[in-house]
Amino acid sequence: MSDPPVIQPPVRGEWAIMNPPGHAPLAYDFLAVQDSKCPYKGATLLKHILSTIHVEHTHAWGKPVYATGDGTVVAAHDGVSDRLEISMAKDLIRLLLFGPKQVPPFPNLGGNHVILKCGDVYPLYAHLQRGSVLVRPGDAVHAGDPLGLVGNSGSSVQPHLHFQVMNAPDPFPLFRNLLPFVFGKVSSRRGGSWQTVASHAPRNGDHLLL
Repeated sequence: MSDPPVIQPPVRGEWAIMNPPGHAPLAYDFLAVQDSKCPYKGATLLKHILSTIHVEHTHAWGKPVYATGDGTVVAAHDGVSDRLEISMAKDLIRLLLFGPKQVPPFPNLGGNHVILKCGDVYPLYAHLQRGSVLVRPGDAVHAGDPLGLVGNSGSSVQPHLHFQVMNAPDPFPLFRNLLPFVFGKVSSRRGGSWQTVASHAPRNGDHLLL
């Protein structure tokens, strides 16, 4: 088996890495946070659960998303509306009872998204903000080029970036074509302090400075 590809992070700053229920182990959600690992500004987790908050009360909303390597755009979709008012309890119930099935077309699940071809791997960026996607199929991109902004489109309960690396350009069958990957160098918060880590494979619960 070949070594996992080394890629640049798809976002910059402080982020928590999550593998929520229903996700495959190699499909990651990136939530922008502060030191306390809190994704909110001007709101609280309790208010998000019991009441309604605006997407602008999350740190992730509107954060830039970047190409993780040199490559070509093979898919880019824009035009799916973002849900601007979010309530965790209501949104989870809505998705459970009325959410889209895990079948094509992908925008029903991933909302606005971009898929790149970087050598033999295909990074996917989902739930981007409507009107923010900067690339079109066939465009050449370089590592670090901006692709769009974090949004809340598709089957998303709060602004975040869904990111995965695939061995084919089609996300379906869902979560069946995922590949492991590593970041060349990141800072990981462990025991209250930041430590530099090389060749880091993200994992659920990570608190990273990217």
